[in-house]
Amino acid sequence: MNEKFNKYKNHIISLCGVDCNLFDVRLRKFLEVPSFCQTCPRYPDHANTHLYGCYEAQRWDDKYIYYCPRGFIFIAVAICDEMHIMDYGVIAGPILMGEPDEEQNAFLGIIPHLSTKNVNDLTELMVPVFCRTLQFGRQWEDIQTKDFLNAVYDAAAENTDIKKEQYPISLENDLRDSIINGNKKRAKEILNLLLGHIFFHSAGELDKIKERITELIVQLSRFSIEGGAEISQIFSLNHNYLKEVERFENIEQLSVWLSSVMNEYFSYVFELQDVKHADSIYKAERFIKENYMQKLSLNDVAGHVYLSKAYLSKIFKEETGISLVNYINRLRIDKSKTLLKDHSLSLADIAALVGFDDQSYFSKIFKGITGVSPGKYRKNPSK
Repeated sequence: MNEKFNKYKNHIISLCGVDCNLFDVRLRKFLEVPSFCQTCPRYPDHANTHLYGCYEAQRWDDKYIYYCPRGFIFIAVAICDEMHIMDYGVIAGPILMGEPDEEQNAFLGIIPHLSTKNVNDLTELMVPVFCRTLQFGRQWEDIQTKDFLNAVYDAAAENTDIKKEQYPISLENDLRDSIINGNKKRAKEILNLLLGHIFFHSAGELDKIKERITELIVQLSRFSIEGGAEISQIFSLNHNYLKEVERFENIEQLSVWLSSVMNEYFSYVFELQDVKHADSIYKAERFIKENYMQKLSLNDVAGHVYLSKAYLSKIFKEETGISLVNYINRLRIDKSKTLLKDHSLSLADIAALVGFDDQSYFSKIFKGITGVSPGKYRKNPSK
């Protein structure tokens, strides 16, 4: 299988210079770490960055374009088995996309520089090339799945409360507290106890197990939202899980899937928030830079990165130290300074060209940021 992967990888490198590597989702590591990632000052974060890319690819039609913490583009495509359980991801990158910033200019000629269209075209090609032709697959006795199932069954066998017929509601309250307080280890322990009860008391009845697991997934979603997770993301995961649970025809298949789901779920809730925030902020900044000259609302920006307006505003301010509105206004004012050097343009023209509806509001924002009016700046732009 690696021979087939290397064949297509070499074709992509030959065509556009973009490197491709296999990422093992279950072991959370590259089969061969890209040389660029090894030299990155943020190398310790690279595994979570690319795990996030793989998970997002699985959610979004097997492909996803994302930013690493340094602001370079990567592409992930998900390699799934017949049960849509992801074994591997193919990661392409790094790529410079669009206009590079000052830091990225140093990598021109070293990292392939592609247009946004070229990146989208490459992404669309990678899906049929890799997802439809590579089939790795693993038996359900995979070591991590066995560890998961052993933990579940051991919990059921050893805990006296679990042996009782009545469902332990108190454990759900403990699970809620653990998720809200960010205690991943304890949350996993409690979840194993609850799953142990479900498997232990369902007497092998698949439909009953599915029903109880569905209820538990809904509970997990509620607890995570209470703990501060982004609502739209959790609802998206929840929707996918509830749709998938009905597909399985035996307990072994369901167990493999459940092991994968719990790993993915806990990764999103406890481990990948920082990676997701960085990716969302880079995408928001790119969208603003490409659309600042148009009428642009916070809803437009939030919709582009699939977050709520309130949540995006919150993480943007936390990560950058500036509000989203101020970021947009400062970018527009910076662009207007260049235009003000062209005396053939009126202030009204310049206001419109940088996305302001009227000249008076443009002048107000300009003076608030620079300390002088646009007219005075035009007369003496060096100050």
